[in-house]
Amino acid sequence: MTNILILFLAGGASALLAASIWQHFRYLRIRRERLEDRQPLFYSGAAFHTVTYLKLDASLGRNEELAALRALRKAIEAPGGGRVVYAGLVAVNMAASTQLPNDWSALAMAQYPSKDAFERQYEGPELKKVLAACERSHVHGYRRPEILNLLLPLGLGMLRLRDILLRRQPVLPFQPLAAEDALPQIQAKRKELLAFDDYRDIREDAVVVVNLIQPGTAEQRAADRAYTGEMMRGMAEGGYGPIHMGAAISVEGEERFKNFASVYYPGIDHMHAMIGSTFINRVGPGKQLGDTLAVATIPVLERLDDATT
Repeated sequence: MTNILILFLAGGASALLAASIWQHFRYLRIRRERLEDRQPLFYSGAAFHTVTYLKLDASLGRNEELAALRALRKAIEAPGGGRVVYAGLVAVNMAASTQLPNDWSALAMAQYPSKDAFERQYEGPELKKVLAACERSHVHGYRRPEILNLLLPLGLGMLRLRDILLRRQPVLPFQPLAAEDALPQIQAKRKELLAFDDYRDIREDAVVVVNLIQPGTAEQRAADRAYTGEMMRGMAEGGYGPIHMGAAISVEGEERFKNFASVYYPGIDHMHAMIGSTFINRVGPGKQLGDTLAVATIPVLERLDDATT
């Protein structure tokens, strides 16, 4: 009996390990192939991350937006600098900030060996020249805990397993809701999301929402936890969700945010279906923060390798 129990436990542990490895590499493959994300899995504890927002004259067109990102990448990756791990064109503003402008063209996320390395480059002429050429820019830092981010896919897997065991009502597929039956703010957002369709020629199967977050009052935090819990259930079910999470750190200006997060959604059609659903009409009002800047982006890092794009 003891031997059977040991074999049973060993088999269970092996199955759990295999499932964890599969889940981790499932998300890693999505990051590398769909999001064109080049964030290393392992890095020094001294590493420092930044997100740089760029605003360009809209009349200049998409090629100029890509050219600006290309110049930004070159400046960041100069000797002694950092490494761009994600770049995207901003398609839609998902949530408006009261601290920062909300109209952006593109952004890039970067990893530096240390905060000192970032500060040296930030004060240098190359990066200053690139940012000065834009209509507007903003750089915000964040600390990205290695262990937390490695465990994100596993946490989503455990959440999905819990829902299966508890036989909870699935979130997916989203059930559509007639536009006239949606809440006014949801109706407005559905119209704004039509801007996504202008980016289908770049990429249809991946959207990354980049967030700077400042929590609100205790009442707002409670409502937001309920909203986040429901959203995470859908993410765990659909195999998408948070890719980068960390503590936000101001490096310029007076703006203050507590958290940074970037979240992957599986494409433009998914965004339309989600915002047009009974689900988001039900849970959406629960998203309550003290302040947030949330922009939905289309991945373009690989296009920055091609100077002719």
